[in-house]
Amino acid sequence: MKKIVILSLLILTVFISKPCTTFTFKTPDGKIFYGRNFDFPTGVGMVNINQKGLLKTSFVQAPEKNLQWRSKYGSISFNQIGREFSYGGMNEAGLVIEQMWLNEAKYPELDNRYGLTELQWIQYHLDKSASVQEVIDSDTLLRISPQSTATLHFLIADAGGNTAVIEYLNGKMHVYNNQTLPYTVLANCPYETSAEYTQLKGKTDGQAFSAWTQNSSGRFAKAVQMIENYTTQNPVDFAYLVLDSVSQQGSTQWSIVYNIEERKIHVKTEENKTIRELEMASFCFEPTCSDIQQADIHSALVFPLDFSTYSYEDNLNILNEVCANVEFLGSNMPEESRKATAGYAKSVVPSGPDND
Repeated sequence: MKKIVILSLLILTVFISKPCTTFTFKTPDGKIFYGRNFDFPTGVGMVNINQKGLLKTSFVQAPEKNLQWRSKYGSISFNQIGREFSYGGMNEAGLVIEQMWLNEAKYPELDNRYGLTELQWIQYHLDKSASVQEVIDSDTLLRISPQSTATLHFLIADAGGNTAVIEYLNGKMHVYNNQTLPYTVLANCPYETSAEYTQLKGKTDGQAFSAWTQNSSGRFAKAVQMIENYTTQNPVDFAYLVLDSVSQQGSTQWSIVYNIEERKIHVKTEENKTIRELEMASFCFEPTCSDIQQADIHSALVFPLDFSTYSYEDNLNILNEVCANVEFLGSNMPEESRKATAGYAKSVVPSGPDND
């Protein structure tokens, strides 16, 4: 059963965020904002309120070792297949992680570290990490498992104003930050490719780029140019201006802006173009909170009106809808696997020690 579930999750994640665009920028007074476009054939999804003090177990199969951890921070995350497999989000400490497709990614082979699949790696860091540096340092403890087949890379930011790109190339973690991160933007080419494209475009004669590079690194370069010209405009309005300029007609489903210092998240979707705000201070992240909240991403996101207790049925319905709108998924993810995936959150329990 578990093997079937994991294989189905891998099938699902292959299609996530292809293409997408992310970026960070700072206001004149040093506040950091993060923008993210999510592009996919369907925009159904949930906003999840994840509590701290919960015991979790890695969702991998042998020969990977099982990792247990206790969530240190609460978080707000976004996904389409139910709790604990997050596409991205922000935690109480102000850490933001989002992922994008990267054809060139290759994850590490089996070694003595713990392995997590891609989406659970994101949730792990929302649970455990407060800073970009903590995410980078975790490479000594855990890696993204080769059982994963979704090839992703990540743009990460924190409340200290730090931003980093993490890519897995040739089986090793590659980090771009500080002096090696001249542009705090990421799309769907390797970071170095997009940086080179940005530097060369319009400056060399006869420079040929593939259609994929022109699309991905073109979005990267456009975001860079706009950010470099940012002055004093309202930062949320400016972030949405950039997101709109790099959106992909017919496929951009969610546009999310994180105000990291104030722990606020602004959400706009193709189905509901009204920009709605989630303020982390409005939610209870303590393990004693009886209700585990979730909401339809297209709702008004008014708390508590639009939020409800976690529901296996809601998870399964959304997963079924995603499969119905993505032909490959509908024909390759059997009913048994969908049910087990939607029910994984039931294995998460309050308290308990961790072994990391």
